[in-house]
Amino acid sequence: MNWSVIPVDAYYDKEALLRASIKPEDKVLDLGFWGQAHTADKTTWPHRIIQDITPHVWGVDLVYDDAALKNKERYQRANVESFEFKEKFDVILALDLIEHVTNVGLMLDQAKKHLAPGGKLIVSTPNAFNLFVLAGKLSRSEPPTNSDHTAYFNRPTLNTLFEKCGWGIRKFGVLYTLGDLHTESLKKKILNGIYWLLSKRTKKFYETLVVIATPD
Repeated sequence: MNWSVIPVDAYYDKEALLRASIKPEDKVLDLGFWGQAHTADKTTWPHRIIQDITPHVWGVDLVYDDAALKNKERYQRANVESFEFKEKFDVILALDLIEHVTNVGLMLDQAKKHLAPGGKLIVSTPNAFNLFVLAGKLSRSEPPTNSDHTAYFNRPTLNTLFEKCGWGIRKFGVLYTLGDLHTESLKKKILNGIYWLLSKRTKKFYETLVVIATPD
């Protein structure tokens, strides 16, 4: 499908995305659930938000603290490229994950194998051309990046990736913020103001991209 004709929904943050996308009866698999810049005791932790929406929650990550989890038997210390569950899931989540993965195609294959009929995969990842990246490119030789990231994406490359892996993107989305709390420089505060103004007119500079996909 031509990526430019796929509808784009705007969400304020991950909580808004999750509450719009998950129903109380859904069985949910959260890939790379641990952390995501929020500690497990915080109500802003995405995995806790998912647990607040539905009791049917499973998870996969390489490292996590068992003591912070209910239903420990539902969790696996495993690579997202090779995990195995007997269950099938209505929603599979990969939030801010694919940019860390060595082989995204293998992860997408595993997700497809574990998706129930009529289920959907929801992926979020940094927008390669968001305002803060573009400003970083203007002010230095390369924008600052996460040292654990292996790739960055925009809508055309995500569309190509999913098509090649046998998925159809049904909807794109954008997140205005991840809600991470940290000390910000004066430059970042000024950019935040510009970002807010631009967000009223266009979605193309939003910080994070979202894909909602089903197998073709």
